[in-house]
Amino acid sequence: MAVSFVCTSCGRCCSSLGRSISIVRRVTGRHFDCQEAVRHESFRAEIADEYRGSVPSGEACPFLVRTALDEAICACYQTRPRLCREYRCASMRVFDSGGVERGHVGGRRSLLSDDPILVALWDSGDGENDATWRKRMDAAITAVGYRADWYD
Repeated sequence: MAVSFVCTSCGRCCSSLGRSISIVRRVTGRHFDCQEAVRHESFRAEIADEYRGSVPSGEACPFLVRTALDEAICACYQTRPRLCREYRCASMRVFDSGGVERGHVGGRRSLLSDDPILVALWDSGDGENDATWRKRMDAAITAVGYRADWYD
């Protein structure tokens, strides 16, 4: 059964994607002209008032701020670049034989898919260790002619 993914504010996405974001210049106390290196797009980041003193943060992404509870917060969330807006958190993506994405795993084992074949074979493997579960799910996905790409 498919379960909805819930963001845990771990910051892994920002730590990964954030390496491609650089501040070109500070425009005002809360505005930065920036460049992202994946799509080579420029954008102006506007920092939320509560994070003005925290940017640049020294993290992989200059706009990634850690709270006292170690939650990852985007200081420029409302003006983040397209790369970040379009990012979908996934630990695995599933493709059909034609290379079309049919679903992905958000978080550790939460399937996000409308594909009836994939939904029918999904098993989150409660109590099963990750390596065993991955091997079993990879075999099930391959058996229906799909391909699983895992991201570590």
